[in-house]
Amino acid sequence: MSPFVTAAWRDGVTGRGRRGDRPVVLAFGVLAVLLGVYFVSLLVRPASARPEWLDGWGVDAFELVVCSLAIGRGLVRRPGRGVALTLGGAALMWALGDVALTIESLGGKQPPVPSVADGFYLVFFPLAYLALGLMVRRQATRLVPATWLDGIVAGTGVAALCAAFAFRHIEHLAGGSAAAVATNLAYPVGDVLLLAMVVGGTALLSGERRASWYLVAAGCALNAAGDTFNLFGSTDAGVGSIVDGIAWPAAILMMSVAVWLRPARPSLTGHDEAPGFALPALGTISALAILVTGSTRHVEPTAIALAGCTLAVVALRLALSLRSLRSLTEERRRQAVTDQLTGLGNRRRLADVLERFFARSDDELATVAFLFVDLDGFKQVNDSFGHSAGDQLLRQIGPRIGRCLGDDDLLMRIGGDELAVLLVGASVEHATEVAQRISAAIREPFVLELVSVQVQASIGIAVAPSDARNADELMRHADQAMYRAKRAGAHYAVYDRSLDTETDRLRLLDDLRAALAAGDLELHYQPQRDLRTGELTRVEALLRWEHPRLGFVPPLTFLPLAEESDLMRPLTQLVLDRALAQCALWRSEGSDVTISVNVSAREIQDTTFTGLVQERLAAHDVPPNALILEITETTLISDFDNCKRVVDALHDLGAQISIDDFGAGFTSLAYLGRLPVGQLKLDRSFVAGLFDEDANPTLVQATIELAHSLGLEVVAEGVEDAAALELLERLGCDVVQGFHVARPAAAPSLRLPRRLAA
Repeated sequence: MSPFVTAAWRDGVTGRGRRGDRPVVLAFGVLAVLLGVYFVSLLVRPASARPEWLDGWGVDAFELVVCSLAIGRGLVRRPGRGVALTLGGAALMWALGDVALTIESLGGKQPPVPSVADGFYLVFFPLAYLALGLMVRRQATRLVPATWLDGIVAGTGVAALCAAFAFRHIEHLAGGSAAAVATNLAYPVGDVLLLAMVVGGTALLSGERRASWYLVAAGCALNAAGDTFNLFGSTDAGVGSIVDGIAWPAAILMMSVAVWLRPARPSLTGHDEAPGFALPALGTISALAILVTGSTRHVEPTAIALAGCTLAVVALRLALSLRSLRSLTEERRRQAVTDQLTGLGNRRRLADVLERFFARSDDELATVAFLFVDLDGFKQVNDSFGHSAGDQLLRQIGPRIGRCLGDDDLLMRIGGDELAVLLVGASVEHATEVAQRISAAIREPFVLELVSVQVQASIGIAVAPSDARNADELMRHADQAMYRAKRAGAHYAVYDRSLDTETDRLRLLDDLRAALAAGDLELHYQPQRDLRTGELTRVEALLRWEHPRLGFVPPLTFLPLAEESDLMRPLTQLVLDRALAQCALWRSEGSDVTISVNVSAREIQDTTFTGLVQERLAAHDVPPNALILEITETTLISDFDNCKRVVDALHDLGAQISIDDFGAGFTSLAYLGRLPVGQLKLDRSFVAGLFDEDANPTLVQATIELAHSLGLEVVAEGVEDAAALELLERLGCDVVQGFHVARPAAAPSLRLPRRLAA
């Protein structure tokens, strides 16, 4: 038995078998060994040696035992009983045919045509067809019409190919009586149909774990091979004798093993594999080849007819595919712009509509009012009654708000409890009227399954183009107005630039405080390249905030808010903690990487900052010289004496000090001489101006030479291309960073050299 058969039998029968299956497993094991011994005997003995007791009665007994196992499977188990009995019956017919042939051949007699054996053999085919059909019907539970057409294409294409070869030299079978001719022709016709069903079924079930099907398919193919060698008289010697001897018992054994295999358990977490196109493609190519060959030489009419049918099915399959593709495209587009829970438009739908509106720059009279609707009390509904109650409320709120709108107005869900209303061509007055109606409608109680709840809404109104010139600005201004209405306890508010700018700052500060408490801020790291060694020896820690509503918020937007409030110290502590923890992790992996952290003006003027740094270094067991603290030169100028005390203390601690954005301010050279600074970081404007028309690299070179004369290292940021990198290296710069070197990335996705990453 082949390794595939052995593996399938082991996994399907023994792997999940019951204790009662052990005798069956043992029986199949013995039969497989016997078949292997018989196959070896066919290989080593002379082709003329055909002992009747072995090739006749021995093989017959083997086949009868194997058939009894297959039929027994249908008698002892209900699932799959029809397939087992039908396939076992088909194999039994073939085995009885072999018994009859052995009896008719006693004494070296030549059996007549047709014979009793032929009667049994020919009954095998309809039973095999029925068994294959039952297997496909049982296993192919989720097939679409296109997949069935693929199976038909594969089956008829291969049938056409087989017919072209099987019927090519069939003339010598035409002699004798009509019964003899019909009998001789029945075998190639039956085998062609059998192979067509096998190939078609394999195409239908491709991509599935169908070990039983593949065993039956292999058995049928082997049976057809034995028929072919026997029919054309190729069994006298050599390969033909071996195939004739081994094909039928091996085929029957495969079929019997197949009915005992248990179906694979479906995976709940996996996904259905798409059927392959190899077999349908083979069928199509075969049909084309037959038709092309038939135009220049004689090809059997049966093969031509089958090839024509194959291409007709291919055309139908292509038409169905195009129709399905168009339907799928429309459905995917609808899903892409629709909220799954409520059936309303989603944020993508809103973006599409606003993009089209703002693209109409030629229409100066067009207006659109944007109403940002935020539900008050929705979280309490979820917390008190569960998310299913919240989902019911959201499904009811769409139709309720829709009754307050006109035919051309749009309602969309853009967040958890946030909705948007677009009023095309509306004025501020009309928008406020609609907002009043919506607010009143939402205040009416919602009757859910087990409870009646009441929520309210805060609505912000902004009108384009008077309040905004693009979609993002319109949504942001409506959001600011909504937040002002929520803080004031009003049902709605119209955007007012003079009021909402400060309101937006306060809201952003509240959001920053919440993000800091929840740990939603994260660090990205930008590698720096040492031009003296060519290695990425350091990284700069960069704070990142991905706002759930606003998206990415730049540090220059939220850091000034933190510095003006009480958030700067906890923010600094968070950055130090995470940066030093990551530095400690890299060092434990064998890296000597140094990490840079930016320090705010407020912290560098606070004498308690040194204690914080010392505490965090000790907590993470990071040596002080692995930390570089970057201070802007404008910070030094504002309060030099106080800053000097803190910088001296940090230097005494062992941390390295860097002057960030050097050249952007007006730092006196005298300041540099009085500070224990080890590094100057050139402002990116220096690097960006290196290739301007009036650029003068001499200034950069002089700055580098001056820093070196003071014993300072020079770092250039903003290196965006190879030309800038090459020029800075020629000017004597020590370290560079920028997108050309490496983009900032989260620690897990940061690509460090193998030496650093150990």
